[in-house]
Amino acid sequence: MGEPARELTPTAFWKMAFAQKAERDERWRDHAAEEAFWRGYAPDYDERSPLAQHADVLITDLLPLLRPRDRVLEIGSGSGSFTRRIANHVGEIFAVEPSLAMRTEFLRRWEEARSSEAPRLWPCSWEDAPELEADVVFGCNAFYRMEDIATSLSKMHRFAARCVVLVQSVGAPYAPPLHVQLNGRLLKRERAHALADVLRELEICHRLRLYSVERAPGTWGDVALIDWRTDG
Repeated sequence: MGEPARELTPTAFWKMAFAQKAERDERWRDHAAEEAFWRGYAPDYDERSPLAQHADVLITDLLPLLRPRDRVLEIGSGSGSFTRRIANHVGEIFAVEPSLAMRTEFLRRWEEARSSEAPRLWPCSWEDAPELEADVVFGCNAFYRMEDIATSLSKMHRFAARCVVLVQSVGAPYAPPLHVQLNGRLLKRERAHALADVLRELEICHRLRLYSVERAPGTWGDVALIDWRTDG
């Protein structure tokens, strides 16, 4: 998982990793490039990245964190694969999803799978989301374009009346570690552990659990479940 850089705070490490990645990949700095990527990827996203369908052990531990009357705010709902697995266990679910291609795919798959009205989708990034009230804030692999991760995590903490629940893939090819070039050295940190580092910096007491999930036939990878209470 790599070790935290002693010369940098966790927030500074994340920001530097973001800035250096943006120099190499226009998706990190250009919204149009990001949307173009998802426009090509969205129609078969669930088939190419079937995490929600395969992560049964993780889901088994996730569902007890939810209550039947909960209002759940999802960050980056994508095609809605986790949304559909969670929806029957809560009172209401709604989401923030900046990609038009993904919102379109979300609605298409929701109509195919369910007869109920589709959840409301806010067409914006998490950073630009208006003040929203929820019992639970949930997100899966939706944090990579959050440059100011400390502010983003603090916003999750503030919006959630009871708890925050995050799912983060660990390791390549689904979630390569963060990289920072510093003083001639290459520093690495898995994204899930980098998120936990920032939570510790923010003095937010949390829990991180790792699960081995079959991502494709014969191919296994770790996935982290990070959760914390916000109600004292």
